[in-house]
Amino acid sequence: MTSTTITGNERLRAAMVAANVTIEGLADHLGIDPKSVDRWLNTDRTPHARNAEAAAKFLRADAYHLWPRLGERHRAAPTAQDEVVACYPMRSTVPYGLWRSTLAGATTVIDLAVSNLLFLADAVWDLPTLLADKASAGVRVRLVTPKDPAGPVTGLDDVFPSLLTVPGLRLSTHPGLRADVLCADDDLLVTTPIDGLTPALAPVLHLRRLGPAPMTGGYLATLDHLFATATPVRPVPHLRAVAA
Repeated sequence: MTSTTITGNERLRAAMVAANVTIEGLADHLGIDPKSVDRWLNTDRTPHARNAEAAAKFLRADAYHLWPRLGERHRAAPTAQDEVVACYPMRSTVPYGLWRSTLAGATTVIDLAVSNLLFLADAVWDLPTLLADKASAGVRVRLVTPKDPAGPVTGLDDVFPSLLTVPGLRLSTHPGLRADVLCADDDLLVTTPIDGLTPALAPVLHLRRLGPAPMTGGYLATLDHLFATATPVRPVPHLRAVAA
């Protein structure tokens, strides 16, 4: 009896069919050559952990189900370096569309800890609409800003007044907020403050959570702590004139 050798990845093929994603579409989303995706499908090739996790997220599947040998090749516990997607020397060098596309790709969680709302208003021009759409689709959306923002026009009611009335958003303030952390599912964009530098000149890390999250875990824990100790923001009711 001759055994059959399976060289194709039927789990990946089924996930792509279910998500209606082509080889070219998946390659374009990951920013890689379509030939690489073709090799994943038609040979026993296992991608690098970063690409595997990104592809699985895009297909709404589990990376270790699609590639069972992923843990053997890349260790069951990724290192902190594995979670670093990119590092930018300052905010202006971050690809402009990355801020919005990261939020737009979220399907479960959006957490924003923002010390500079004016920057966010410029980076994500339709933020109120985007967050409202995500919240209505079932995404958990939380936003925390400084309790006493510096400058005359940097408060939430000044920069994003319409957010105060969007249902499903958890809005809060915190007195100890310094860094800017944008979290969308497993992706984080973190501005790392440096004493003596303005936030615009501080480095920015693009991180992607893998496994036990050796690098991103600290930021995720910080976000949970911020929201647990923050003060909820409640819209101030408008007074209506009452006829005597």
